[in-house]
Amino acid sequence: MQSALIVHSKHTEGYAELISKNYRDVRFLEVIKPPTEEILNIKNDKDIVIGIGGGSVIDTAKIISKNERCIAIPTTAAGASMTPYATIWGKGKISIPTKKPILRVEHNMPKNLPPSVIQSTTFDALSHAIESFWSKNVTSKSKMYSKKAIGLVNKYFANKDINILITAGNLAGQAIAITKTNVVHATSYPITIEYKIDHGTACGMLLPYFIDYVDFKELPELFNFDSTKKLVAFLKKLFIPPKIKNFDIKLIANMTMRYNKINQGPKKLNKKILEEILKNIMLE
Repeated sequence: MQSALIVHSKHTEGYAELISKNYRDVRFLEVIKPPTEEILNIKNDKDIVIGIGGGSVIDTAKIISKNERCIAIPTTAAGASMTPYATIWGKGKISIPTKKPILRVEHNMPKNLPPSVIQSTTFDALSHAIESFWSKNVTSKSKMYSKKAIGLVNKYFANKDINILITAGNLAGQAIAITKTNVVHATSYPITIEYKIDHGTACGMLLPYFIDYVDFKELPELFNFDSTKKLVAFLKKLFIPPKIKNFDIKLIANMTMRYNKINQGPKKLNKKILEEILKNIMLE
């Protein structure tokens, strides 16, 4: 039997204990926040690292694994189990190259996620799929993953099966592993850094407004709508926005323009346009 470090969240602690019976000399690590630079100092002396949970848990497992592949058991649609990098948060955002995990799908595992987490992970997955779909770096393979992911998110909206949403997130993760993200994610990072709004929620508050601005003609039909306006209205209706006090539009716009990925979307975006988009968000 292998020794194991099992990385988990509060919501997956029980399942971590269950699968620990398959390993010897098990150490548990509970993740209560997104990875920060202190994660880089964690030493692993176990044969294998297992991450059970959402993006923060799996990113933590990937970072600790260093040059080895961890096992990822996703319980959200973050898509971290399908990408060869992880994110560290602090005064800025740092992307760490990692080995792509070994995916384990556990459909029978109970996934009792609170509504706020469901909303966050849904819009994170949608942002991945949509940004990859309209990316300048799109390929036939990434487009296939994006379309399948969006189709499954639509199916999830109809039946609320979390396993369908997780599969959608994994497909969207495969899409962004090829194309990387662009305008929504670039703008979400400063909001997360400055206002401590979790990543998926920051993406969710931005996504409809960027869809409206980009007006990518192929996108609405993937959601069974005949216009961008109808798609935007649909997504706004689904999303409960966070409350942000003293939102500094100019600061967020300035910070966003430092990310090169802001130029990887399908439509030109400068600081003035970005400020107008952010102003519209704050007015609603």
